Amino acid sequence: MPDFCDPSTRFHPLRSDEDAPIEDLMTARVRAALTWGQLQGRLAHVPAQVAHQFCAALARLLLVEALTGSGFSGANSWFSAWFSGLQPVPDATAHVAAPPSLVADTLLAELSLSAWAPLADTAIQIRAAAHFHRGEGAPQGERGDAPAFAVAEAARLAEPPADDRADDWPLAALDRLHRAAAASPHFAPTERSYQLLPLPAGPVSFEQTRTATPLWALDLLAGALIARSAPATRPLPLPGAVRAEALRPELWSRERAIITAEAAGEAAQRLSDQLDAAHASVREVHEAMTVLRSTSRAPLLYRLLAGFGPLRPLQIEKALGVSKNGVRDLVAALVKAGLAERAAYEHHTIIRALPRARRATLAAEGESRSVETSSGATFAAFDAAMADVERVLARMETARE
Repeated sequence: MPDFCDPSTRFHPLRSDEDAPIEDLMTARVRAALTWGQLQGRLAHVPAQVAHQFCAALARLLLVEALTGSGFSGANSWFSAWFSGLQPVPDATAHVAAPPSLVADTLLAELSLSAWAPLADTAIQIRAAAHFHRGEGAPQGERGDAPAFAVAEAARLAEPPADDRADDWPLAALDRLHRAAAASPHFAPTERSYQLLPLPAGPVSFEQTRTATPLWALDLLAGALIARSAPATRPLPLPGAVRAEALRPELWSRERAIITAEAAGEAAQRLSDQLDAAHASVREVHEAMTVLRSTSRAPLLYRLLAGFGPLRPLQIEKALGVSKNGVRDLVAALVKAGLAERAAYEHHTIIRALPRARRATLAAEGESRSVETSSGATFAAFDAAMADVERVLARMETARE
């Protein structure tokens, strides 16, 4: 008998007649709790400068994954140019419920209300810098308030039940959230639908594209939900903590709990790696800019560029609340220190942070630190650097396993 299991999940009743072993669940939970605890311990004593770049990178990660999960594929490759208003969003490849601008606006508004001050302050800066075209790509006949409705529905599901009992598992709130989301028509995976097409060789059945579910709204509230039972915990969003795989209705309880624990651990590890990058970047800035005045805001700009991505001068003005001349001075200081470069994109000037590898390449080639590139080279370089980081992290994860 052929196996018609859904390949999107490794747990399925057709593959197993009973729930996963309790030992597998305990192993997954121990790993997730350890990774989560280490991240929270480090965040409890993070310097303000490191927290700023970390939050900028976290905001970008959440925005990119929310757009990708909302049906706009490949968001990491076009996000920076779109956010700067220099490129329209590509055509959606799946059914979408809202335009990308509305998803981004909703997310940034929610982040600006975060109970953790560094994240709220950084989100306010990024929201002020947003220069994408509002309303583009709006689907016909869909709810105009779909992102806000998704956040409200996620908050409703996150409310603790009246009979909530204490649990030794520190991330028990995520299990409750997954169980509630699996029973929610708004977040649970939609049923497969097929279209029968008559062809000369015979009728062929094609699977229809599923409507994207706004799992990003659950990721947005995941950290705050955990923090309710652990007051010292930073209420961070956890991009990737909620997976459609874990919301499948046919899963056994321990199967769902294993996926939940693994996703939480991987999400926490990804944020920990971002924190490592922020620490290293802040050290580099301090070493490169010791000649500048202690009151200079140039390091602040560098952290924003290194964490979030390239920005136009006009965006920098709005994000930092400085004049056009002030932006010119800040950029000149970063360029002089070898920390940033100017680039041209469609006749617009873009400022991007220079990673250490790029600075070393420029120095070896004897090029000027104020580089004028054309077309989309500046965004392509930043996206390539992000892809390199993802590949390194994937190899590290494989090595740990």
